[in-house]
Order: sequence, then structure tokens, then C-alpha cells
Amino acid sequence: MDRIKVIDLSMISLEKECTSLVDRQSLGQLINQSFKEIGFMYVKNHGLKEEVIQQAFKSSMDFFNLEDSEKSKVSKGVEYQGWVCEGREIFDQDEDGVIADHEVRETYDLKNISTKGIFPDEVCPGLRGGLTQLGLDSSKLAQRLLQCISLGMNEKEDMLSSLHLGMLEQDRNGIDNASTIRSIHYPPIRSEDVRPGIIRCGEHSDYGTITLLFQDSMGGLEVKNVEGKWVSADPIPGCILINVGDLLENLTAGRYPATRHRVKIPQEELRRRSLRQSIAFFVHPDDHVLCSPLGGPDPRYPPVTARQHLENRFADTYGDRLTQ
Repeated sequence: MDRIKVIDLSMISLEKECTSLVDRQSLGQLINQSFKEIGFMYVKNHGLKEEVIQQAFKSSMDFFNLEDSEKSKVSKGVEYQGWVCEGREIFDQDEDGVIADHEVRETYDLKNISTKGIFPDEVCPGLRGGLTQLGLDSSKLAQRLLQCISLGMNEKEDMLSSLHLGMLEQDRNGIDNASTIRSIHYPPIRSEDVRPGIIRCGEHSDYGTITLLFQDSMGGLEVKNVEGKWVSADPIPGCILINVGDLLENLTAGRYPATRHRVKIPQEELRRRSLRQSIAFFVHPDDHVLCSPLGGPDPRYPPVTARQHLENRFADTYGDRLTQ
């Protein structure tokens, strides 16, 4: 498998109020095949409005263009929301065993859209609305996708969706959930700064159930297929890229692989001097959910709560930098 399939979501588009069970089952089978083959898929005709996506990108750049002294006032801490400065988060080593000494990106993570959520409202008033609207729309699409994925797994339709009740709105539902909208800024890299050990985002898998990724036009994302070959996952206009996370791999005992991926520095000089943006919606089960293979115990996938798995992965990528 050397390419990622494009799947049409017209039948569950956000522009539709309801769809037939037969349509959802059919879509579930398409997703099932794509996830088994490579753990990734592009989706088109999803119903998310382009203006909502672009507003999220614009408001994010308004924030990233602020001075670090202003951004640091909303630094991410143990509440898992806020700014992550360049170099604070380091992902796993690459296939050659080399650990990146510097990853060139900064992010703003949104986990709680309520009044208790951390936002830089005084210096960047548009960020709250821009990311919140995209988060709410993405949550609605994610719930529809989770229903189809459940059907593709030959489970009850609400099997997965019932495990994801607190996405972004845990204060309203009284359910803790780590689903997060992450806006990512990869700043331009000058030719003279390129050196061994520098990368935009190191090789890693995502932590949760699925991820919805919105990309700009720059490219650079690569996916490692089941044969260990790197496959380009460049943006396709109008499409969202969706991939399997660790906990869906756990639930399926590896039938759906949490495919490792990375963002390399493009070799073309023009791209090195251009910034890159993306926004990811990381879909996680509610914190208390105990994740283990649905088919029965498997020593490769010991039971773990969604919250504990997140904390284990954060310990690897942040070390003690999350509390600094």
C-alpha cells in the first residue's frame, strides 16, 4: 500500500440531518479497509465550512505573531491547554534511532471551550472564537465518523461514540475528556539553520482514538506504511486527513495500526523560507474509559485508562517540562 485513499463523506456530511443505517454501514466498511491498510484516509465532502477552517488558521497566526512574552502568559500546564513554545515538546526517535535535538514548531492547544478554559482574550480576542467553532464542528463530524467506524468493526453503532461524550465540553457534561484542538505553527527555516537533528515534527503516533488534520498547502507530512516505507501525505484541497491513534489500535488489537508519521523539512529552498500551518483535532475517549482489545485480553495491549495513557505519553514527550 503506497498511497492514502480518499473517501467521500457525502452520506454523513454535516450538511445532512440524518442518513440511513445502510449508508453508514457501507461507509464503515470503506473506512475499515483504509484503516487496516495504512491507518490513514483523506475525507472529502465532509460538510465543514471552508470559512470556519480559514478563520481558525487566521486567528491562530494572529496569536503566533505575538511576542513570546505575551504568549508565555498562557503557557500550557497540567490543565493541558495553552501555548507550547518551540523545543518544549520532543517526539520519539526516528527509524535510525536518532532523537531530534530540536523540533521547529510551536502550538496552541485547546481542550476546554468553557469560560474556565485558558485563552489570551486580551491580546488575541479572535483566537477563542476561531478555534472554538472549528472544534465544535469537528466534534460533530468525529461523532458521525465514530459511529461508522463502529459499524465497520461489526460493533453496535454507538459503541465508540458512547465512549467520547465529553469532547471539549467536559464542564457542561461533567465528564473529563482530553480531546484537543491543536493549532500548529512551523516557522520558516533559513538554509544556514538546517543541521543534523533538526526537524519540524519528529516521528510519532497519535495518542487517542482518531485525529482530524487540517493542512495548509505547504506539505511535508509523511506516513510510514505497514512495509516501513514513508508515504507522502500532502494536502488535497477540500479534504481532511484522518488517522488512527494509539487507543483505537489498542481496541482493535492492532487491526487498525496507529501509523507513525513525521513532518520533515522540505528540501526546496522556497519551502524552507516559508512557514507551515496545520490544525489537528485529537479525539480521545473520556478519561475514565478503560481501553483494552474488544476481542479479549492481548498481552501486546494491556488495559489502560484513556487518561493514564495520555499521561504516559506526555511523560515521554514533555518530561518535566509540562510543569515548568
